[in-house]
Amino acid sequence: MSLAAVIEYVKGNEKTLVVFNPPPDSTLVADLRAYFRTQNVTVRGQQTAAGEPAGVTVLKTADDEVLASVPTAQLEELLDGGALRHDGVGIDDTEYHEILSHLKETTFTSYNKRQMVLISHEIEDRAMRVNEGRLLTGFQYNSKLLDQRTLYERLGTTNLDIHTFAVPDGPTVEINGITHHPEDNEEIRRSWFVVFDGGGQNRYKTALLATEQAPNRFYGFWSDDPGIVDRIGEYLDRAYVQAKA
Repeated sequence: MSLAAVIEYVKGNEKTLVVFNPPPDSTLVADLRAYFRTQNVTVRGQQTAAGEPAGVTVLKTADDEVLASVPTAQLEELLDGGALRHDGVGIDDTEYHEILSHLKETTFTSYNKRQMVLISHEIEDRAMRVNEGRLLTGFQYNSKLLDQRTLYERLGTTNLDIHTFAVPDGPTVEINGITHHPEDNEEIRRSWFVVFDGGGQNRYKTALLATEQAPNRFYGFWSDDPGIVDRIGEYLDRAYVQAKA
């Protein structure tokens, strides 16, 4: 198990959205691909010999299990109305219909630094509002954590159990209320993560996990799936927190 293995596990659970028998001149499939570009889903059209069913779209797992079936017209309404988070990094908490309820759990894409910062702050803000539970954050380097000192000094005054992880690259990290783990290894050097266990409540669990593929370009996911959040937290606990206790 590793952080990279968790990313591969999530990527391997990609879903497929099948639009049955779209009209020949329709741009719906291309439009849906663009719309769901940040979701862990492949969109394709499928023509059948009999032309049936028509006007139906099905969401399937990698094992061909059908998760949802909706009228294609609903997806056309979705494209017209829009239900994505700002900056194209996921779906908001409003359940538009059954398709979205299955796709909202995991956003999987390439992120730039600005998107990573925005998502990180959203998770940190959620943890601060809940004000209980564990927050695990990986900054790659000490200097990046110290750039966020003011925020983490505020977090350190809450009831949260906060653990930070980074490769030493200069000044040591000493922030009241924070347990810092200096880790000089490649996994921490390449990984950016923010994991909140929800204070024991599944509805508040959320995690961002990505690896740096190029300077300031990150590949990974943002998920509210409790099982995925727990998987990351348990790995970090075993590999770094308990190992150094």
